[in-house]
Amino acid sequence: MVRISTGKIIRIVTSDLDAPAQEIAALYKRRWQIELFFRWVKQTLRIRHFLGTSENAVRIQVMVALIAYILLASLKKTQARIESPLAFARLVRANLMHRKTIQNLIEPPKKPPEDNAQISFDLRPT
Repeated sequence: MVRISTGKIIRIVTSDLDAPAQEIAALYKRRWQIELFFRWVKQTLRIRHFLGTSENAVRIQVMVALIAYILLASLKKTQARIESPLAFARLVRANLMHRKTIQNLIEPPKKPPEDNAQISFDLRPT
């Protein structure tokens, strides 16, 4: 049995009869923090599965996702016209290779003026 900070007593069931209850409770608490982190990774960073199986591959994938999330979140704060982070991420993804300011990405492109001197053909079937 372990008494937590609220005064409540928790009974811990384990097969390790040699370890003290406080140590086992601390291990469960750390494990729960890891579970909460992975839930946040899945929900917020949209990582559904890991591409690699090694520790290094998982670390790299999480770090890249964190960097992308932080960059998008900081850029999103400067833009009040885009309502959701997902819409902002789609806008950035669609225009990733275009050299434009974010403001120019938000506003629709201006239609070029029509040149009346240019010949136009009616290509509809008759």
